[in-house]
Amino acid sequence: MPITKYRSGALVDNVSIDIELFSSSACPHCQRASHRLEQLRQESGFANIAWRSVDVVAEIDRAVALGVLSTPAIAIGGKLVFTSLPTRQQLRDAVQNYLSNKESDDE
Repeated sequence: MPITKYRSGALVDNVSIDIELFSSSACPHCQRASHRLEQLRQESGFANIAWRSVDVVAEIDRAVALGVLSTPAIAIGGKLVFTSLPTRQQLRDAVQNYLSNKESDDE
């Protein structure tokens, strides 16, 4: 199963962030989702997040396992969070929420 993209770094305040962008070549909004993830990485405190683009055709088993029914879809920490294109604020909030929950789990 090929990985189309992988962004280096996986730590934000010592908490691992794994983001998967499920996309397809026919998806008109997938490029915008990719751009939003890159924009998030430019913001203070998010420079080290890691994400990868998952081609739903090439990795259909992974997409089905998470319940992806349409693209773009975004999973954070192995859980499907968005089933359509999120706003920058929604994406930022979801990552921050993941970090908060992750820190609570580690205590």
